[in-house]
Amino acid sequence: MSNTKWWGKTLKVIGIILMGITAVFTLMAGIGTTCVAVAAENFGENMAPIAPYSWLYILFVLFTTAIGVYMVKALIGLIKKKPYAYKDSIISLALGILIGIIHIAVSRALRGKSMPTDGVVYVTVLTLIVFIIFKK
Repeated sequence: MSNTKWWGKTLKVIGIILMGITAVFTLMAGIGTTCVAVAAENFGENMAPIAPYSWLYILFVLFTTAIGVYMVKALIGLIKKKPYAYKDSIISLALGILIGIIHIAVSRALRGKSMPTDGVVYVTVLTLIVFIIFKK
C-alpha cells in the first residue's frame, strides 16, 4: 500500500492542473505578444508608444514562449513522475515571474497599462506558491 495519503495525491493532481494552466497561459502570452511586437502601430494609439521598442517586445515573445515550452516539459515530467520535474517546475515558474514582472514594468512605463500580462503573472505566482507549500 502507498504511503501517500489521499489528500497528498489530490494536492499533486491540483499542482499538475495548475502547472498545465500556467504553461498554457504563458505560451499564449508569448505567442500573443507577437502581433504587438511586430506591428504595434496597427493596434491604435494605446499601443503606438510600444512601436519604437518592438525589439524589446520581440525578446518578450521569444523568452516568454521559451519559458512556456519549459513549463510544458516540466508538466510532462510531473505527469510521468520524473525526478527532475519538481526542480524544472520551480525554475520555469520563477523565470516566468521574472520575465513577466519586467514585461509589466515596461508596458506600464510605455503605455500606462500591462494587462493581460498581469493575469499571467498572478497565475504563475499562485502556481509557484502551491508548489512551494506542497513540495513533492
